[in-house]
Amino acid sequence: MTRLKQILSAALAALALAGCTGVPSGGGSGVVVLDIGHCVESPGAATPGRNLEECRFWYKYSYDVKREIERAGYRCTVCNRGNGTGLDAELAAYSRRAGVVHLRRPGRGAERYPSRYHPDRVGSGVVSADYAIYRHAAAAVFLHHNSSGGWTSGASPSIIICNRHNGRPLASAIAAELNANILNHGMPNGGRPCTVQTRYVDADRSASWMNACDDSGIPAAVVEAAFLNNRGHAAFLADDANARRYARAIGRGIVNYLRRPAPRHIRRDENMPDEGSFGYAAESRRLSVPGAKILRR
Repeated sequence: MTRLKQILSAALAALALAGCTGVPSGGGSGVVVLDIGHCVESPGAATPGRNLEECRFWYKYSYDVKREIERAGYRCTVCNRGNGTGLDAELAAYSRRAGVVHLRRPGRGAERYPSRYHPDRVGSGVVSADYAIYRHAAAAVFLHHNSSGGWTSGASPSIIICNRHNGRPLASAIAAELNANILNHGMPNGGRPCTVQTRYVDADRSASWMNACDDSGIPAAVVEAAFLNNRGHAAFLADDANARRYARAIGRGIVNYLRRPAPRHIRRDENMPDEGSFGYAAESRRLSVPGAKILRR
C-alpha cells in the first residue's frame, strides 16, 4: 500500500468512527430520515378487519414521500426498526423500491431501551431516532396512522406530533400542506383541520425517543393525521391514487420546511436535565432500563 493510500484509509476510518460515536453537532447534513411506523413484527393500527394496516401502508407509500423530497433536490432515506425478515413478496418489493434500511431492533410491545447518543432518553422507538442522529438529519419524520377502536365517522383529531425545541416549524409545514390539499379536500374530516401538538415526555416515558432528536438539534415530527377506524379516512386511503396524494402532500410539507429551516436548539450539558424540563430529574432517577443513564442532579 502506498503512503497516499495509507493516509486515505486512515482518514476514511476516522470519518466512519466519528459518524458512529459521540453526539453530532446541529445543523443537519441535508438528508431527511423517514421512519416507517411500527414493523411487521408489531404492525400498529389497522382498520376493523385489518384491510389497511399502518406498517404495510407505509412500506408501500413511503416511496412517494421520498420521491417528492428528492424531486426538490434534497436527499432522503427510509428506515424501519424491524429485522427486514418475514416480509412477504409484496412488502419486500416495496422495501427494495424505497431502499428501506432495516435497523434490526423491532421492539415488540412496550420494550424500551436507551438512546446510544443520549442514554438518559429511553423509549420503544429510540433506535429510529438514533439512526436520524447518526445520519445528522436535517429532519426526521415518523410515518404513522392512528386508530381509536371500532368504526367511527365524522371528524377525527388529526395531529402532527413534534419534539419541543425543534419540531414545531416542521410539523406546522406538514399540517399546513395536509390542510390545504388533503383533509376536507377529498379526505373527509367534518371540517376539522390537522393540528400540531408539541410533546415533551420526561425520562423513561414511551415517547422519550423524540427528545433524543431534540437533544441533537434535529426537528422531529410524527404524522398521526389519518385514523384507520374513521370510515372516511379509510375509504380515502384504500384508493391507490388518493394514498399517493396523501403521501406526496407529506413530502411537500417537509420540502416547504427545508426551504425555510428554523434555528436549532441543541442540549448543552448531557449531565444536566434539559433546559426548562419540569420534573425531568425526578423521572430520570426512576429509570430501570439496562444501559440507561441516571441523572443525579
